[in-house]
Amino acid sequence: MRRLVLAAAGAMAVAAAAACSGGERERPAQPGGAATTETPAAARPLAVLAVQTGHEDTPGRSYPLLEVVSFDAVTGEEAARFEAGGRDDFLTPGMVFLAGREVVTVGEGRVARRALDGRELGVLVDWREDQRPTSAALSHDGRLLAVGWEDAGLRDRENGGLIVVEVATGRVVREWGMDVFGPAVGAWPAPAGWHADDRGLEVFGFAHRGGPGVYAAVRLDGSVARRGPVVAGIEPGGRLIATAPGGWTWACMGIAMAARELVFADPVSGREAGRAALDGFALSPLRFAPGADAVLIEAYPVRPAPAGGGECYAWQAGPEVYLFTFASGKLERVRDPGAVAAAWNDPALPVIVCASAAAEAGPWAEVRDPRWPVFCEGGAEVRLGGKVALRAEQLRVLGIAPGN
Repeated sequence: MRRLVLAAAGAMAVAAAAACSGGERERPAQPGGAATTETPAAARPLAVLAVQTGHEDTPGRSYPLLEVVSFDAVTGEEAARFEAGGRDDFLTPGMVFLAGREVVTVGEGRVARRALDGRELGVLVDWREDQRPTSAALSHDGRLLAVGWEDAGLRDRENGGLIVVEVATGRVVREWGMDVFGPAVGAWPAPAGWHADDRGLEVFGFAHRGGPGVYAAVRLDGSVARRGPVVAGIEPGGRLIATAPGGWTWACMGIAMAARELVFADPVSGREAGRAALDGFALSPLRFAPGADAVLIEAYPVRPAPAGGGECYAWQAGPEVYLFTFASGKLERVRDPGAVAAAWNDPALPVIVCASAAAEAGPWAEVRDPRWPVFCEGGAEVRLGGKVALRAEQLRVLGIAPGN
């Protein structure tokens, strides 16, 4: 059994285009002036992690205790550490981002730039009391941050939107209100990933629960195109999305979804890269290769639904794992998917090991992936420079801050 769980900031799930609201609505926040203080350069690159060490409980809510820790990427020696979040500003590892040699934190109070030693360099967004962020996504070049927001009381469905700000200055590049996202996704927007050209991104309808999520594609020129509840996955580099145009097959127990056919396409041009189908199985994308030329796919055997009225897939009976290569268009059974995924890892990134999974999960126990927070039963440890650098209950590798 694989006990390591990777959780995206927003859940994964072409019809009409909706008009952009541009600057017609009140801005969700006034960006603060960004300071010009720079983080001192280091002799070596630094591995930067967001680490949840515990939590602080108050009546009605639990606050993560979060630290941002930097290590020499070669030796594993700790270089800097600072506390972030807590009762002053609710913050999770999935809402911390590395932009060059700075950290951007997206809390429920504000969005701020921080040096690696914790010094505040500027406030990008200062939320009003009736606003709360849903998710955020940093562009691939680190220049732009997209943040979705919802009504803090979860009552006013018109109070919400999406804002894109320039990280260096806090300048608002683009914003959309619920007059656009209501028709497009039917819920508050949550950025899920930037397109490869950093001129647009995929956005998820945050309030969809218990069923397929609804997606839309937005571009910085203001256009918003509804994709609907067919998105099955987004390639991390923004070069491909996986869709289930034929609809979803549901798990026989639970609400998990998979597709009888997956279609992979460029999210901007729509150019199709490949189609994957396997007779008798429902498919779900697991992990893309770094060059976006292949993808690991989980395949679950399909059977008649116990209560009749269609099909479902047997969660307990699977999955089998296949490698789908776009150049050949073929599915190849993979006996050791962990080894394939390990070969795709960036060796410069720290290794995260779930202590409870290491003995039984083999290569799946090791993660070198800056996109997802990692939750581990019994806690996780970070291995860097040939030694254990730290242990925590939840963490995320933010990436490598460049050196001189």
